[in-house]
Amino acid sequence: MSRTATRNRQTAVRQDRAVKAQASIAAAVACPRCPEVTAETGLEILTKALGPEAGRWWWNGSKTVQERAEQLTGDPAWRERALGWIDAYHETHGHGPSWRTFWREPSLWPEDATLSLLNTVMRQLGEGGHLTGTKTPFGLRRR
Repeated sequence: MSRTATRNRQTAVRQDRAVKAQASIAAAVACPRCPEVTAETGLEILTKALGPEAGRWWWNGSKTVQERAEQLTGDPAWRERALGWIDAYHETHGHGPSWRTFWREPSLWPEDATLSLLNTVMRQLGEGGHLTGTKTPFGLRRR
């Protein structure tokens, strides 16, 4: 693939991501159930989501973290409960939950869960074809 084609593809991917991020944040700002998401916080979130730091998708956790994540994502009952919770949130709000909201749902996670575990679970769910919207704020949805 030529450099120009690669550059054009990367630009198209960034533009698509920007459109999706704007749409999901706009839905969260307009959501009457999410009064904490104002236009100002939406702009701040959008800036972070599209900035250079957001280009780093996820880091890989330690082997122990990866194994714990595989136990969760490999358990059909847990996976269905987690994806069902995301579906219910989306039906209620009209947009997906933020990572933080998903992370703070106590019924889904072990008591000693860490940020590294969350990121690894999100990566595994995304790579496994179960979850989409992982690069978009308020865009988490079942694939």
